[in-house]
Amino acid sequence: MKTTYTNPILPGFADPDVLLHDGVYYMYATNTQMKDESELGFKVYSSEDLVHWEDRGMALKAEDSWGNKGFWAPDIVCVDGTFYLSYTVEEHICVATSDSPLGQFKQAEKKPIHEDIKEIDSHYFLDEDGTWYLYFCRFDNANQLWGARLQPDMMHIQEDTLTRLLIPDTDWEREQWPVNEAPYMLKHKGLYYLTYSGSHCEAHYASGYAIAESPLGPFTKYEGNPFLKSNEHIKGTGHHCITTTPDGKELILIYHCHYNMEKPHPRKLCIDRLWFEEQENGPDVLKTNGPTWTEQTLEL
Repeated sequence: MKTTYTNPILPGFADPDVLLHDGVYYMYATNTQMKDESELGFKVYSSEDLVHWEDRGMALKAEDSWGNKGFWAPDIVCVDGTFYLSYTVEEHICVATSDSPLGQFKQAEKKPIHEDIKEIDSHYFLDEDGTWYLYFCRFDNANQLWGARLQPDMMHIQEDTLTRLLIPDTDWEREQWPVNEAPYMLKHKGLYYLTYSGSHCEAHYASGYAIAESPLGPFTKYEGNPFLKSNEHIKGTGHHCITTTPDGKELILIYHCHYNMEKPHPRKLCIDRLWFEEQENGPDVLKTNGPTWTEQTLEL
């Protein structure tokens, strides 16, 4: 199947996550154009081509969650037929479950993973040995990236594995506020590529990555960061997720951008290709052709 697209592809959303399940893509995101309180929570959209999305209604309603406002940055996985939705609400991380990607998701234990500290932007990662990890952003005079192993219930972390992974220590990560957030993990040729976003989301938001030999580091940031950044047509490119074409042969980067070059909100969604470029010396480099702004062809 071949389709074309021109970025941005969908208005009114930010912080996307996409799940490919039984040949269908399901998208969850921060709703930046909420009409009323009935849309507090997360909507779900479905697609067969990553370009044309159908509104499938509310996947998680506020009444089924611990918090009441600030529903951001969902991340979803399916484990043994149960769908786990990890998300931010009132700047804390919660987990809800469902037996369908469409919901209704409900939080059985209505409290966040950590009640005493603000955390956002959680992301699940399954290593090849069957171990699950949770990565997230924690506030501590900056937005920093942390990670930990998950307990078998997928809803709590193993506290003794909690590790600070990255801090915003380069210039491109510190515009308006020092930020490392929105983690997303890839494993490639035995190495762990922790991708993330830097700088305030209303500034020249961009995305980079760091590499480690272990899922909890230590990580070394890529010297060529950011690999995704604003250009003269699209600004504020960041908080991405990564999916594949149905055959698993091609990586697709899904991210948000500013409303236009003058104002950030309400943000919009974009997609572009992502790949690893082999190097003569050193680890492969993660590359994207984005942000594109002219018509692109996508084969699925």
